[in-house]
This record gives sequence, structure tokens and C-alpha cells, in this order.
Amino acid sequence: MISPVTGEVVFDDGLHFAPHEELTVNHIRDARSHLLLPIPGWTHHVLGTHAGSFGRFEVEAVSDRDSRIQVVLLSSATPEHSEHRMHHQEVIGTDLFGQREFPWGEVFCRLDPALHKDWLVIAYASGPQVPLHRPRVLPHLYEHAPGPRDN
Repeated sequence: MISPVTGEVVFDDGLHFAPHEELTVNHIRDARSHLLLPIPGWTHHVLGTHAGSFGRFEVEAVSDRDSRIQVVLLSSATPEHSEHRMHHQEVIGTDLFGQREFPWGEVFCRLDPALHKDWLVIAYASGPQVPLHRPRVLPHLYEHAPGPRDN
């Protein structure tokens, strides 16, 4: 459901999110409501209930002024999971191997006391998140490779 490598969130019905991905027509068409946030151009989208590998979740997302996904919010909608925080911890433990911080962002749980609802929050990091690499990879590899031999 949540990729530890890319930060993508994928549901069984095809709904998916990726860091800073632009909202698609499907996201907007299927949304139950859109709420403008106090940050100019930012919008909160309520996308309804969707099934994932850990059951059904209420799904919401926040997009910036360029309509790019910045935050995905999930709350367990499966009645058997009365302890939603425990269920969200299971998602983090299984999909993300317990890790919460990544180059693409971070994952955490938050309780909304007004709604008595626990949320699994996927917050994408701002700006380009390019993994660190050596600028001279090939020369570095050739430095340590054995030289050619003459027969």
C-alpha cells in the first residue's frame, strides 16, 4: 500500500498518490468535497473510502497551489479495527519496516480529538529529493577495477 522506496500510496481500486504528483481528473472527479485551506492556493480533498492491502481507509489529501499532492491522510474504515492507532502502526511496521523518515518525506500517526479519529499521515518533503550519489561514479569504479592484461 505504501512504498518505502518511492512514497507512493496505492489502493486496490486504482487510486494512487506519489510525492508531488499532480492531481488527476480522477482525483478531482471522485472527491466528495474540496476545502480551501488558509494557505493561499492549498486545498484539502476528501476522497471517500478506498480498499487497500490492510482493509478499507477513509482517504484525504492536501494539494498545493500547483495542484501537487503534499500530504495523504488515511484513517481505517474497517469496523474490525477498533484500535485504529494499532492498525496504522501495523501498516507502518509491515509496509515501511517500522521506518518513519525517508528522503521523500515522513509517515506518522495523529489523533483528531474533535472527530475521535486517528490518522495515518504521509507528508511529502518539499523540493526535489534526489538520493545522494558520487558525482564521479564511473571513474571511481575504474579506479578500483583491475587493469587490462596483455597476453
